[in-house]
Amino acid sequence: MGTSESTPGYRVADEPRGHYKVRMPRLLWPELPPTVRDAIGEIAGAPVVSALSQPGGFSPGSADRLALADGRRVFAKAVSSGQDPQSPEIHRREILRAGALPPDAPAPRLLGAYDDGDWVALVLEDVEGRHPAEPWTTPDLTACLEALDRLAETCTPNPMPDAETAPDKLREMFAGFERVAADPTGVHPGAFDHLAELRALASGAADAVAGDTLVHLDIRADNLLIEPDGRVVIID
Repeated sequence: MGTSESTPGYRVADEPRGHYKVRMPRLLWPELPPTVRDAIGEIAGAPVVSALSQPGGFSPGSADRLALADGRRVFAKAVSSGQDPQSPEIHRREILRAGALPPDAPAPRLLGAYDDGDWVALVLEDVEGRHPAEPWTTPDLTACLEALDRLAETCTPNPMPDAETAPDKLREMFAGFERVAADPTGVHPGAFDHLAELRALASGAADAVAGDTLVHLDIRADNLLIEPDGRVVIID
């Protein structure tokens, strides 16, 4: 399968600016197997006539904004174990999570998914938006905080009761200062100036995030899209 940008209707978006440049090579739309591309078109409900591959992100899978024959647009991403053994399972979890979100959550709606046991793809509503400006501006920050408030309102109680809880997810991370105290090898001496205080603060941090609200544990500028009307959509 070729990756030439001469493929009709295909091009690659400009690499994102700022701190969120591509971290690993992404699959491009022409590199997906024809069966996967055809399945994405079937889920979308119309043939794909053009694709704009998105190069940024932290996944080796594809990420494409697709124009359809009926004039609509969708966003699709796909990956197989050939790119990374863990990535298909990550996509499967995202399919379950996106499908469980309430319709009024500030997030793209899941339109459908494909899974042949190796290749996993999901098709979502396309969002016409931009990432927050760098450096951040007050209007962008305000809009993003309002979107997080809406996420909390629409996702309380948690629509995914089987999801791992925030305390369980973060407990190991918050134990970092305990690990530093137990084995200071390679740690800069200055890190110990406030170690006792940091250990005390971190000791109750995991329990402090317990609750019945769904939270997004990876909020960064590249997971926020600001639409032309100023509304913010939370992705990934």
